[in-house]
Amino acid sequence: MIFENLEQRIAQAYIHLLPPFVPDDHGSVSVGEQEQFYIMIKKLYQLAFDEPLLFVTSLYEDDAYPGFIKSSYGKPELQVNMRKFSKTIDILLQNMFLMGQGSPVKWNKREKAILSRLGINDFANLPAAWIWLSTRPDSNLTEFSFCLFDKEYPYTSDIYAYLLGEEAFRKLENWMIGQGYRRFDNYNITASDCKLSLTYANPVWSKDRPTGGFEYKIRHTGISARYDSCFENPVVFGLCIPNGLKTYLKAFDSASTNIKNFIIKHTKKCDGCRYCVQTDQTGARSLAVIKVVHEGEEYDLCPYFPGYGYRWHSINNELAEQLIEMLGFMDKLYKHSNNRCKNVMTND
Repeated sequence: MIFENLEQRIAQAYIHLLPPFVPDDHGSVSVGEQEQFYIMIKKLYQLAFDEPLLFVTSLYEDDAYPGFIKSSYGKPELQVNMRKFSKTIDILLQNMFLMGQGSPVKWNKREKAILSRLGINDFANLPAAWIWLSTRPDSNLTEFSFCLFDKEYPYTSDIYAYLLGEEAFRKLENWMIGQGYRRFDNYNITASDCKLSLTYANPVWSKDRPTGGFEYKIRHTGISARYDSCFENPVVFGLCIPNGLKTYLKAFDSASTNIKNFIIKHTKKCDGCRYCVQTDQTGARSLAVIKVVHEGEEYDLCPYFPGYGYRWHSINNELAEQLIEMLGFMDKLYKHSNNRCKNVMTND
């Protein structure tokens, strides 16, 4: 998508992350009142996109990080400029949330003009759903900002199914649910630029709650999806591979041809970077490379940080099938490993 300015790129994130309207049929305000509030929030984000100068005094030329490592782009000021606009929107939303709770809010002229465009001129008579979302038990800014009316509804699934590819995402999701995987939503938008991230994790691997993401400290099989407007391709999801690739590369020969093809395609080939031996002062330690042979060709594969290779910006049915097979392969290895440990303990 072509943006006229940087601010439009940021506003697009709010538009994309606003899920389809799904009310709480048992809420203390009517479905119609919930829909009225939803339309207002949707209008707010569209207004930020169409008329960003209502929110800020000047605009920046559009730009975005082309890769997944921001520092390699050499523009540290870019993220600062992006945050200026998102901060303006977030402060407005926070003040709206506080006003819904009855807290005194001092609006500036610009904010009053924005609210007026939304049809809010009488602050003493706010829409019923506005007050309800601000004051119901365990109310929070994220649910208010993205109209998450029903606390039990999987809104993030709807968001990422739409952004990544509805049919294929649902196919993968349904398989994971059928296998006992659990959905984990990250709604803490104040602690991260990645608003409303989604993780599916197989709980048999660990009792710990997934921290989100697919690059570091992975303890469960599954997938993780997020949206970061700083990047040229803001929506991304990755395969969660517990504890690196070493276990699965060592079991390469037992994998199906489809899984072997998948692993060869997405695993980094050793390029001699020597990251794996950087702490070796003797120079005697061997590289962590794992050699595999596939279709008569030998590959030196790196077992480290698989999240950087097993990541995508969309999903189709072919990829869904590959992910299902790879997840099944990893889960099967874990099950066999546990059974062996139990047998050893029993024999002892």
